[in-house]
Amino acid sequence: MLTSTPTARTPRRLPGAVPLLGHGLMMQRSPLDFIAGARTYGDVVELRLGPKAAYLVTSPAGVRELLVNHSQVTANGVLFEKLKILGGDGIGSIYGTPHRRRRRLLTPLFGQQQAKRYAEVAATVAAEKAASWTDGQRIRLDEDLHEMAAAIVVRSLFPGGGGIAAAARAARDLPTVFRGVAKRAYAPTDLIFAVPTPENRRFAESNRRLHALVDEIIEECRQTSDGTGLLAALLAARDEETQEPLTHAQIHDEVMTMFFVGTEASAAAFGWIFHLLDRNPEVAGKLEAELERVQDVQQMTYLRQVVHEALRMYPPGWLFPRIPQEDLVIAGYLVPAGANVFYSPYALHRDPASFADPDRFDPDRWSAERASGIPRDAYLPFGEGARTCVGANFAFSEAMIVAAGLLSKWRLIGSGDRVVPVAATTLHPDRLPMVVRAR
Repeated sequence: MLTSTPTARTPRRLPGAVPLLGHGLMMQRSPLDFIAGARTYGDVVELRLGPKAAYLVTSPAGVRELLVNHSQVTANGVLFEKLKILGGDGIGSIYGTPHRRRRRLLTPLFGQQQAKRYAEVAATVAAEKAASWTDGQRIRLDEDLHEMAAAIVVRSLFPGGGGIAAAARAARDLPTVFRGVAKRAYAPTDLIFAVPTPENRRFAESNRRLHALVDEIIEECRQTSDGTGLLAALLAARDEETQEPLTHAQIHDEVMTMFFVGTEASAAAFGWIFHLLDRNPEVAGKLEAELERVQDVQQMTYLRQVVHEALRMYPPGWLFPRIPQEDLVIAGYLVPAGANVFYSPYALHRDPASFADPDRFDPDRWSAERASGIPRDAYLPFGEGARTCVGANFAFSEAMIVAAGLLSKWRLIGSGDRVVPVAATTLHPDRLPMVVRAR
């Protein structure tokens, strides 16, 4: 366990802070450029969240120290506290011993056999969406992808007709809830959300309906489940030490956490894949050739490279906080206990020291010949260490299945309008208007 030493350096403060607001305006106006540009000031830098000092770890080695070496002495930061509005004390919010025990309980739910069933759900949802489009139709692809991601989550949790009906109900409220959580995530005060404005009332009502829906799904699964599906497995799981099942509240919080990660983050990842293919026709042509040549999605090596590259350029989880419970030394810099310390997969993925020409969409950088040259810990779309996403393998497979399922039948052609990355709780496209053309 590392503690502060006399030789530890003090991180350099980033320029541009103003009284009271700190770097808040810069984070609002251009968060991605601000975070990515911080690497030029050191492996660990200080920024100001209002009047308070916070820290950003910018180097792959430093991030590994934070996430692996110090994983047992860092609590979750401000983002995860705000996400409790949605996920309560699910695996995304707890830390330390409770997190380790919960992770061990949840990991078998994403084993190979279970993941195969979830993949079948994803393929079915993609086929249904592909069948619903007509040649020449103008669509908001971002909205369709959000609906698909929600359907995959709910129908994986609760198979059958009940899952289909629940997915339709969830899709009505999830966008409103996610927008509300995003606004609350880094707001300097919660007071503005206590005012009963129409927007705040819509958020409160959608959040209430979503939590009530989850309770209904859990109860119906208890009464009618045939033992299949992610929720049935969650109900049957037992804590390895106490052999006790999860309480209703714990199951509720895990389901809500899966809603957030499986819908918001997945829809963002899907969206970037299709946007990048639209803007890079040569890559799209190579992928179409593979879709015609290879039948098994998991054997599509070029599609796998495309997904890796989309996650590199636009990781849905773009910025994460931690709070050290004791003074730490990271990359030779002192990070004091109790401060928010951040790391950014987006900034790591755009570092020219790790990725040549980092702003270019180049799936071939993930070929067998070139991928070995990518530095360790430079690519973290699903985190690292004890808090690596427990469903990471399925999330990656799901992205491949959705892309193949839609692109095997359709070309998705963008409108030519500028697509703006929105750096909120996830990094997602602001909108994706597209035209559907038959292949």
